[in-house]
Amino acid sequence: MWHLADPKALWLGLIPLALAFYFLTKQRSAKLKTLLPLSGPRSLLQAQSRRAKWAFRILFALSLIAFLNLVLVIARPIRSEFWKHKQSDGIDIVILLDVSESMDATDLLPTRILSAKQVIRDFIHKRTEDRIGFVIFGGEAVMKSPLTRDYDFLLSQVEDIKLRELKQGTAIGMGLANAVSRLRHSTAKSRVIILLTDGDSNVGAINPITATHLAKQEGIRIYSIGIGRSDRVVVPIYAYDMMGNKSQLIAQVPSYLNPELLKEISRLTGGKAYMARDSGMLGRILHEIDSLEKSKIKVSTVEKRTEEFHFPAGVAIALLALVYFLEETRYRKARRVAPV
Repeated sequence: MWHLADPKALWLGLIPLALAFYFLTKQRSAKLKTLLPLSGPRSLLQAQSRRAKWAFRILFALSLIAFLNLVLVIARPIRSEFWKHKQSDGIDIVILLDVSESMDATDLLPTRILSAKQVIRDFIHKRTEDRIGFVIFGGEAVMKSPLTRDYDFLLSQVEDIKLRELKQGTAIGMGLANAVSRLRHSTAKSRVIILLTDGDSNVGAINPITATHLAKQEGIRIYSIGIGRSDRVVVPIYAYDMMGNKSQLIAQVPSYLNPELLKEISRLTGGKAYMARDSGMLGRILHEIDSLEKSKIKVSTVEKRTEEFHFPAGVAIALLALVYFLEETRYRKARRVAPV
């Protein structure tokens, strides 16, 4: 976008235009010698020949164009570029997922773990400005991804999750401590842990409440989501024979979910606890957390101004130099001003 910083300066352009009008409407003028811009006594054309007339017209036209370019320089042409600048407060989120064997239960279709992976993928797809980390835990806790905005990498880590790869058990305290360590040095204004588990803490060197207090000291909120029903659930169990062949058995096992523990974890940190009894409810819970923990994005318009007087100034200087050169060389011998 182009504009002039001082458009009123264009009125100065009326001076050379008035002179041009005067020369074009008068057939002869004894004062042409004094009116020709930037001319000395020796530089004016004084011959009555046709060649002298055209020489005068050329020099006058070049001087006129040079003066108009100088007027444009005074008016200060400016080129402006505009773009949108986004400024986000940013939220750092660690998703903490239980991968204990009971996550293979089928009370959430098709299974608890597959349902959890799907809603986690949907949650990641909705984030655009936030850093997300990913930690899994069973009888131990393992980081799958540090805090990152590389959502494709995150999604690949979610897809890579398999059950029965960690020690068996549900070490909620170990998982929380690992997640807190990922957020401890974060400078984000908002830091959040989303805990998804289907069991009670039964192993691990760190008590869940102790880990929760660590999160509270760091100003980290914890959203706890209990997955599954409270009664007995169907879980596939794999057995191996003497030859190493694997067979699958179906067993009904009690659900060890501890809603009171999850409520206390969230309460202490200013978060919120949820119970997801089916896949649809789990999706709605993640959607609610997504709406509660939204980055505040400020969009402002940024303008970059560039002075563009260089081109008209260069044209004016070049034309004035050309006029001077012609007057001192090619038309130096002229003796009398030619009529227009």
